Amino acid sequence: MKVYTHFGGDDEGRRDELIRTIEHSVERLSLAELEALYYDLVAKDYIRK
Repeated sequence: MKVYTHFGGDDEGRRDELIRTIEHSVERLSLAELEALYYDLVAKDYIRK
């Protein structure tokens, strides 16, 4: 596992690592937590219907 201590460098690798971290975190959320996250992301226009 890589440890990122500064910006720049392998942007694609960093992006992949962040996606994996987010996926693992989201998998552990309850339905209510997922719904709250979903509506928050929609409200911030990160998810468009």
